[in-house]
Amino acid sequence: MKLCKWLLLIVLLSACSSSQAAKNQEYPTPTETTPSPTKDQIRMPQADGTVILGDDLIEIDASHSQQGYIMVRALQSDRPRLKLKLIKDEYEVPYDIEQDQQYITIPLTQGSGTYQIKGYENIEDTRYAVLFTVELQVSLAEETLPFLYPNQVVDYTPESDAVQKSFELTADCTTELQRVKKIYEFVVDHVEYDWNKVDEVQGHYVLPVVDETLAEGRGICFDYAALMSAMLRVQQIPTRLITGYVDEGYHAWVEVYVQNEGWINPEILFESRQWTRMDPTYASVGMNYKGQYQDKYRY
Repeated sequence: MKLCKWLLLIVLLSACSSSQAAKNQEYPTPTETTPSPTKDQIRMPQADGTVILGDDLIEIDASHSQQGYIMVRALQSDRPRLKLKLIKDEYEVPYDIEQDQQYITIPLTQGSGTYQIKGYENIEDTRYAVLFTVELQVSLAEETLPFLYPNQVVDYTPESDAVQKSFELTADCTTELQRVKKIYEFVVDHVEYDWNKVDEVQGHYVLPVVDETLAEGRGICFDYAALMSAMLRVQQIPTRLITGYVDEGYHAWVEVYVQNEGWINPEILFESRQWTRMDPTYASVGMNYKGQYQDKYRY
């Protein structure tokens, strides 16, 4: 990937360390103490079977769409590849559906409104046939809810090592900003960029595994973003994992929502003080990227 080769050049030329990149920033002074979240408050998706869509190959459980997600599974394990596509306001995002007949969680990241959902079956090579098209009316209880649950990309359970580490790191934090800062700096310092993986996954869509990233201390931008998102979501801090484009190629980063501050993303700084940009990959390789970010998918 062009971006990765370019990043390697930056690393070789840069004298900055990962810890310096994260810690030399001046963080905003927290103004409001917030209670420490508990593991009992971790939000986990459910498939209650009260609203079922789809066909005899793909089941969609929309029982909790107001919480910002749907549950999807293959009903047969001997079929060709299956896909699902969510469409809203010209925004389209595809998802692969595993053949193990287990539910996957798909977030409704475009907020309230009408979603068109299409199911597909592979018929030959890269050709797919449409199985069905359904509409789902969504009225979110809160607009940030899709970014507080695990999903197919940001996947974890209360027992995940990444979850345990999140609570360990934030045990003494008293504000949301302190929790964001602590987790951000941990991910930046703990995870090294995995140049070998860049070549291994080229041309393939490989989902992040947050506990593997934590254990190995290595990953690519997708892994950085997924690990940080998981660790923040269990702290009840809405976190968007975004994939899209920067000046040099395809990339992944995060945005976090902080009470009284709103969404913090890589292009927005606090007006009064400088805030570390929410891009753990660039920070970990000691690079202060100042180019443009273009969203493609949100998870």
